[in-house]
Amino acid sequence: MQLLTTKRQSACCVERSYVRNVFDYFKLTAYDKSLDEINCIDVGYINAWEKLHDSCVSYKRPEDLSVCYLSGPQPDNDFNELISLGILPQNIWAFENDKGAYKQALSTYNSNEFPQPKIIKMSIQQFFKNTPKKFDIVYIDACGTIMSEQKCLQIITTLFRYHRLNPLGVLVTNFSSPDISFEEELNSYSSVIALYNMFRMHPQICIDNENLAISNEKFINIKKECELNFSYNYGEFITSILKDVASIIVPAQRFSNAYAQTFMESDSKGEIKSPINFNDINKISNHSVSKFFMLGELMERDNQNILNFTKRLHRFFEDCSGYESLSINIAESLRFIHMLKDGDIKLNDDVVAIKDFFDGDNRIYQFLDKTTSGMFFDLTINQLSYPMHYNSESIKRFKYTAKTTEMHMDIIAFDECRYIYEWLPSIHQVQNAFLNKSWQYVFRFALDGLIKQRIAYNNEYFFQGSVVPQKALGFSAKLQAPRIIIK
Repeated sequence: MQLLTTKRQSACCVERSYVRNVFDYFKLTAYDKSLDEINCIDVGYINAWEKLHDSCVSYKRPEDLSVCYLSGPQPDNDFNELISLGILPQNIWAFENDKGAYKQALSTYNSNEFPQPKIIKMSIQQFFKNTPKKFDIVYIDACGTIMSEQKCLQIITTLFRYHRLNPLGVLVTNFSSPDISFEEELNSYSSVIALYNMFRMHPQICIDNENLAISNEKFINIKKECELNFSYNYGEFITSILKDVASIIVPAQRFSNAYAQTFMESDSKGEIKSPINFNDINKISNHSVSKFFMLGELMERDNQNILNFTKRLHRFFEDCSGYESLSINIAESLRFIHMLKDGDIKLNDDVVAIKDFFDGDNRIYQFLDKTTSGMFFDLTINQLSYPMHYNSESIKRFKYTAKTTEMHMDIIAFDECRYIYEWLPSIHQVQNAFLNKSWQYVFRFALDGLIKQRIAYNNEYFFQGSVVPQKALGFSAKLQAPRIIIK
């Protein structure tokens, strides 16, 4: 609750003071050329960015917050808890799709006395899809496992697909562990998690037709460790996927399905849908989520001999696709973005000109990382696709046992970071924005804050964009706390 009210500034990925802090850091520590560049900045631009930040991260009181949760047959416990925190009962929505559970939930309030929550008889996914209502807190106590026939993860994907979390909001999830006393369950879950972990740990690894992930020595060792310490790895996987769905997977599909023609020539469309091969995967370096989904699709398509593995993988991919499939799937979307950035697809002439500006002798000062066309593509993709970035330091995670079932609860603050993406103008105005040093440096200083939130966990976007080293006091990479075990 405090994250969205009294501590709202610390819930956003980049605090209002961050750009000014970077400016002050260089003023105190820079010399020669760096100090000359800093002295070029008109402080009025920093003031303007702070005003933009204020407009994106406005103050809220508990009574301003809107909440939704899965009702179940007994919605009263959650409802009373929310009211005790100061949330208005009129801003509390509860969803129940099961007929029997819905009737039982209604009977809890079988009178004309109020307050009562709004108990809606429908799937929360259907509501997210069809009703343009946004919430500050979404609580999904699915009581099911991730990657299961219960499709619990699909609710989360649909939430982000239809953008039903407010620009700064909190997602609370509760997933159960699978019954790994069955060897088949342990093997199938561990295989998918190990494949995901392999690319996170070895993002430059190459895979070929004779050395698939399932026979790769690194994969085998990671899978063994996952089986031996399943509870920990399963919990870490849940947190990572929740972050990836919001900040990478859903935005990549949104961008590729809606904006591909903005960047590439129309006769190149067939290249997006061409079958993914090993060369496509191995060309990608340091982008673990892309490699995972692309190899997963290839394995699903070509390796039916590992049926148990691919069945679980298919279930997971379907959940990550959300309520409905799009014409360009996850793996194709991620590959398309890499094709754009790597020059493997024919771009429109106007986009080529902007790309050449960033890659050429444009005299953009380096600071820490060199600015390339990769930054141009990343900022433009994210400006249009509206990712929800996560605040690593604010993440709270718990593990407990309900009766005999192990549960994993995650509380994650998500932020649209529009104070970064709205600062820059549209695609054909970006070059002029970068020629204005004050405008450019304010953007890059703010971007450094976002990079520090995610650099320890994924590198799909802004792989090179830092301006301040992590060892500098106050500018270290942000880390999420370990999962707390409640006994």
